[in-house]
Amino acid sequence: MLDKILAFLTSHDLCVLATAAGGVPHCSLMAYVIIPGGDICMATLPQTRKWSNLQENPEVSLLMDNRERSPELGRDGLTAVTVAGRHVPFPDPADEASVIGLVAARHGPLGGVLTRPETRIIRVRPASYQILEGPMRSQTVAAAP
Repeated sequence: MLDKILAFLTSHDLCVLATAAGGVPHCSLMAYVIIPGGDICMATLPQTRKWSNLQENPEVSLLMDNRERSPELGRDGLTAVTVAGRHVPFPDPADEASVIGLVAARHGPLGGVLTRPETRIIRVRPASYQILEGPMRSQTVAAAP
């Protein structure tokens, strides 16, 4: 099942990122890439609420689904994956810059976000995945160690 989930995540590139701080949740639509090792990376600016939330609380949830690519399936045929994970900052700025290049290669400049020197990468290390296939079939799988 883990292979099926990872294939699903690799075949998509948009997610909803959920962060929280002070008990207040916040959601953002994000473009992402998966880097070697399985971490899921997104670009943001440091003055955003999501980045501020991550400094207080690095626990996150991501939601990816196929409704955009498969509207003909209807709601009963949708697949969604929820990722529970933690933001793990890059200790080396060169590694973060390298991932900015990967995001740009997949998504373009993202409205100028990727061309700004203060751009930061949100790196989510998955702890578990929950796959929902239709409204009734759900399975939770631990991330690979």
